[in-house]
Amino acid sequence: MATTPPSAGDRRPILTIDTSSGQGVIALYDGQHLSSRTWPADRTHTTTLLSEIHQLLDRADVQVRDLGAMGIAIGPGAFTGLRVGFGVAKGFHLATGLPLIGVPTLEAAAVAFASCGTPIVAAIGAGRGRLVWAQYTPESDGLLPIRPLRNGTFAELMEELQGMSPVHFTGEIEDDQARLIEELEGVSIPAAPLRFRHPGALAQLAWRRWRSGSIDDAESIEPVYLSR
Repeated sequence: MATTPPSAGDRRPILTIDTSSGQGVIALYDGQHLSSRTWPADRTHTTTLLSEIHQLLDRADVQVRDLGAMGIAIGPGAFTGLRVGFGVAKGFHLATGLPLIGVPTLEAAAVAFASCGTPIVAAIGAGRGRLVWAQYTPESDGLLPIRPLRNGTFAELMEELQGMSPVHFTGEIEDDQARLIEELEGVSIPAAPLRFRHPGALAQLAWRRWRSGSIDDAESIEPVYLSR
């Protein structure tokens, strides 16, 4: 949904939330300064998210009324985590009228590596030995999805990576899976801590959309759950 973009002098920060997986991620960004918090939420998003948001706002001396918009990771992701994130984001919207901006979770995972110059595959665990992944190719203004999301086995992911060389891989996967990917010729993969989604990635994507006047309809925006 397009709307009038904020003026060039509007430096209100945006708040972004990512509860797609067990790693909780929130950020406050005004185009120049980034404040963020990450924590191993696992299945505690319900009891930790609002507390973490309040701590982030308090330390930055920002009130909810000072925000310009809210960004929310739309998935694919875990059912409970996404429901909590969407509940909080829509609650803020109903209380304050803040615009909502949905960002695909795997795009946020991939965009930090857009400068690598090769196709990027980003993945997230779907449970029971399955993963969901997406392919992107870098462009001057961001990332272009190469194909729709794929839900498959690790063996299917390995086969796809082998056929894409050179390619950069990132995502929250098991250590033994990462070691197997490292052995593939032409596939680069960062160290484990760097495969977590960076708070600034979602913040930048949401900020860019807000500044261009592209926001989502609060009634129709929905999470993309992991299918198992």
